[in-house]
Amino acid sequence: MQKADFAVLITYFVTMILVGLAYSRRVKSLNMYFAGGKQLSWWLGGVSFVMASVSTFSIVVYAALGYQYGLVALTLYWTMVPATLLVTWIFAKRWRRTGILTPTEFLERRFSPAIRQLFVWSALPLKIFDDALKIVAIGIFVAAGLKISPVGACIAVGLVTVFYTMLGGLWAVVITDFVQFVLVATGVVLLAPLTLRAAGGWRQVIAVLPPEFFHLVHAPYTWGYVGSFLVLTMLSAAGNWSLVQRFYSARNDRESRGIGWTAALLFFLLPPIWILTGIWARAFIAPAGFDAQSIYARVSADLLPPGMFGLMISALFAAAMSVISSSLNVVAAVLTVDVHQRLIHPHASQRELVFVGRGLTAVIGVLALAIALLVIHLHWNMFDAMVLAFGFFLPPTVLPVIAGLLSRRLSAAGALAGFLAGIGVGLIFLLYRSISGVAEAGKVQGASLVAATLVTAFVLFLAGWRFPVQGEAADRSARFFEQLKRIAPPTEAVDDPAPIAGLVIGVMGVVLFLLGTGVLAESNRLTAGTGLGLSAIGLAMRWKTFRLRKSVS
Repeated sequence: MQKADFAVLITYFVTMILVGLAYSRRVKSLNMYFAGGKQLSWWLGGVSFVMASVSTFSIVVYAALGYQYGLVALTLYWTMVPATLLVTWIFAKRWRRTGILTPTEFLERRFSPAIRQLFVWSALPLKIFDDALKIVAIGIFVAAGLKISPVGACIAVGLVTVFYTMLGGLWAVVITDFVQFVLVATGVVLLAPLTLRAAGGWRQVIAVLPPEFFHLVHAPYTWGYVGSFLVLTMLSAAGNWSLVQRFYSARNDRESRGIGWTAALLFFLLPPIWILTGIWARAFIAPAGFDAQSIYARVSADLLPPGMFGLMISALFAAAMSVISSSLNVVAAVLTVDVHQRLIHPHASQRELVFVGRGLTAVIGVLALAIALLVIHLHWNMFDAMVLAFGFFLPPTVLPVIAGLLSRRLSAAGALAGFLAGIGVGLIFLLYRSISGVAEAGKVQGASLVAATLVTAFVLFLAGWRFPVQGEAADRSARFFEQLKRIAPPTEAVDDPAPIAGLVIGVMGVVLFLLGTGVLAESNRLTAGTGLGLSAIGLAMRWKTFRLRKSVS
């Protein structure tokens, strides 16, 4: 890594911290810290929705799957498109009308205090483990690209993310999400054609790669596996606290659905770029002697000029930090509102709650970092670890929650029965997987996910049909669903986020332009041109805001 790359990376980290500092002074209430004053727009929320999903893990692992198996990697990732569309259509408006600050807060109004606490504590391990995997992914990328230990990279991304999330809350998260989206899109779009050219063009790629690389489905990822993965994706989209947070933090019902539609479009357009990069790399890099999960780092280091490689590292850091910051914020919200305010100090002031929220953000981030370092030490396969963890925890922790948003008849006992049934099925398959050996792991993971989903859904349906909610609990359910018919207004006014986002993007562009013209490295037209492009985007965002303010005055 050259001085120019370090300059870009340092600029990126400094600007992220400055965003957190800028918004730390504006956060004076729990609602602003964890829900952005319910003022999230469709475009900013849609981009943030995507960046809360597209982590370094997504880019590194799916590029590696493309390198190993071809277009089936894209088939797997594109399950996000129908999943996001379906979840948006069914749930976006409902989440917005609940008037909540956390994804589990409504469970007490809908069911009971015990059910609320059950789903708080049962879902937390999965959220923290997922954060840890995201930290591991950036560690692998940086280790391969810079020839250094991944431990230092994991520590850097973990601590910087904790710092700006802890300071600025949700608005710091969504503003940095937008900046990071611009960096990620720029990096992956520029690397793709360079990789295709290094592979010798389309004809050479087709001639060199095996025919099954161009099949949308093939072993070991069969249609059955894709179907089970679609179930996983839908459950993840419906129950991911970070994504749910975008829905209930929107300005209104229309903006809430606009967030989902925008995200679905971006999920369709962006993943082919980095997955094809992995496929094209297979045409000129032999699959022997290195970990396939490092392929994206290798082509970045080999093909990108100084400065641009720093931008790519910044982009991958950005992808990791977006997902982690989103998760840290919403998990801290759950612990602050559902645990501290509800159980420990019900009459806490807004100042105290914001202080507690910031402290819990730091604690959760450090815990996820510690787990990430353990995963690196044990050399776990990230994709298998993700599917195993989600297959075990996701159905029983998500389905009863979303059933509570859809069914008036489901009782607290029915929600508990569905949870226990899903956990039981997961334990059976987990035991079978440990006995059957690694050769059966893929089949067991897929079967576990589908079986746990079907059993949990069946028990929930049976409970609502045969043993519906009664008495006072039925009245509570009726009041909750009456609330879902009413439109909830925004709660607090916030400043236009475009100026800060534009400033950060512009600063990154200026640094790249200077590097491309010969500062700290040999001049390079690609680096300079990219810098000009980012500078133009940043200037346009600030100029638009200036014109709007001038017209209003």
